Amino acid sequence: MKKAGLFIGLILIGSICFAFELNTLIDTPTAGILQKGEAEISGKLYKNNGLILGTRVGLFPRFMFGVNYGAENLVGNKAPDWHDRVEFNAKLRFLDETNQLPALAIGYDSQGHGKYNEGDRRYDIKSKGVYLTASKNYFFLGNMGIHGGINYSLETEDKDDEPNIFLGFDKTLGDMIVILGEYDTAWNDNKDTIVRGLGFLNASFDIHFTENLVLKISFYDILQNRDDTEGCDRTLTLIYNMTF
Repeated sequence: MKKAGLFIGLILIGSICFAFELNTLIDTPTAGILQKGEAEISGKLYKNNGLILGTRVGLFPRFMFGVNYGAENLVGNKAPDWHDRVEFNAKLRFLDETNQLPALAIGYDSQGHGKYNEGDRRYDIKSKGVYLTASKNYFFLGNMGIHGGINYSLETEDKDDEPNIFLGFDKTLGDMIVILGEYDTAWNDNKDTIVRGLGFLNASFDIHFTENLVLKISFYDILQNRDDTEGCDRTLTLIYNMTF
């Protein structure tokens, strides 16, 4: 009876966890998309008083599109360092998830992480560029998603242009918290003297205050792959979802 009661209790705990579809982990794309009529607005705070504002929209049942723009030194007594260009992202899911098969999507994302270096024409952590991604979700005391794929960044001014492999996961904890982790091999960023060739390991805690409002507390480069990273690179992102 005790075992049966424990089993029923675990099911009840899992049943209160919300179901949702992530279109991105931290910077890693998943096969999740915004449905037609859904939109997302985000604001990301990062080092050097940086802020990136972005929006994504579900234009068609299997296609979403978004733009980002930002600057550094927005707070303080220095002139804001506005980015030279607007970054774009788009994703098309061509296979929906089934009990046996993962969802598959192709996409493009030109937004990297951190400061944009105009001389090298790249971000601290390069953008994903063109990618193919797969996602599979499971029920285990709530939702648990496994994601992975391959990408080719177009930030190749440094002549380091190999394709990458990325993978990640997300796991709900109750009805408010989601933990996320991701790893990028960074094979296209291992020739510079500032990096150690360890790849980029990132983690995040997402707090879902409501169904529409999410605070993402993220920790980039936990392995300290870049020599200028101490401990990790910490960011805050506020995300608001809506329908129209």
